[in-house]
Amino acid sequence: MTPFMIRVAELIGMPEDELAEAADEVAPMPVTRISQRIATSTGADRQVAIRALAEQLVCEANAVMSYQSRHGDDLLSLYDETLPTELAFNVTYRGRAARVSTTFEDGTAYGRLVGDGFDSELPHELEGPDSLPDLLIRLLVESGLPHHDVRV
Repeated sequence: MTPFMIRVAELIGMPEDELAEAADEVAPMPVTRISQRIATSTGADRQVAIRALAEQLVCEANAVMSYQSRHGDDLLSLYDETLPTELAFNVTYRGRAARVSTTFEDGTAYGRLVGDGFDSELPHELEGPDSLPDLLIRLLVESGLPHHDVRV
């Protein structure tokens, strides 16, 4: 198992009251920064890299949750949005969502993170790919994970 899979398994194995008390420790807010205009090629590369990692992490989390659950339908979903001037993907779980996008305009790219619990006066984006695991863990914990006995 990967370190991310172990992290998901540990969360599933935590009693609900213990998880509620330690939610900010086990599911820290992902590191973000104020959105910055960058070169189109850099923005596209960054979006594609983060999207590819998101797919890998969603698959890893779903593998753990499927294995631990009696019901294999309670899983993360990932879907893409392709608009004329924007690339985006959404990760959803139990009615909550996080959307990571890059908009292209006038030769520049502009990243943005939108979702439940990520409200801000100024647009923010993920600091980088290393912030993605925390984003997914936070989404799982805030949505209410199913809890099962897990041995890691």
